[in-house]
Amino acid sequence: MKKVIYAVYGSNLLKERFLAYIKGGFYKGKNYEGCTDKNDPIDRGWQFIPHRLYFAKKSGRWDSKGVAFITCEREPDKNFHTLVRLWEITEEQFSEIWEQEGRGWYDKKINLGTTKDEKEIITITGCWENEKNFPAERYIEIIRKGLKETTNWSDKKIEEYLSKFIGDML
Repeated sequence: MKKVIYAVYGSNLLKERFLAYIKGGFYKGKNYEGCTDKNDPIDRGWQFIPHRLYFAKKSGRWDSKGVAFITCEREPDKNFHTLVRLWEITEEQFSEIWEQEGRGWYDKKINLGTTKDEKEIITITGCWENEKNFPAERYIEIIRKGLKETTNWSDKKIEEYLSKFIGDML
């Protein structure tokens, strides 16, 4: 079974939240179907990618506020590169997670290169920069927890990281 590295951002940085897509079950008010293959993902660490994080659309699940996306175009300014967590999963799991994420909003797959062991690094997003919308505080709290779990950064560093993207929306 071919494996890929799924580069996640936003609320999927938090393992508990990401596992809802694989294992299925109830998470924060929504029931997830899960994947056919319920094997745990392998945590391959984290890195920055040359795309800018932003929040857009109106999610009924998050108080009609925005959810995380990355720009479809590459971001030249390294200060605005997005931190992603790298989950090694099967191609089948990736496809089923993408369906659960909602291919309507997250309709663009971006290839971010390959790992040293030749696994493809991919992510998904949507090109909604014209529909930017501030995120709900409870959504940002999940991202904060995910950033802490992923990087073990200080609370101050997490706030600095998030505020540059949220402040960028003004």
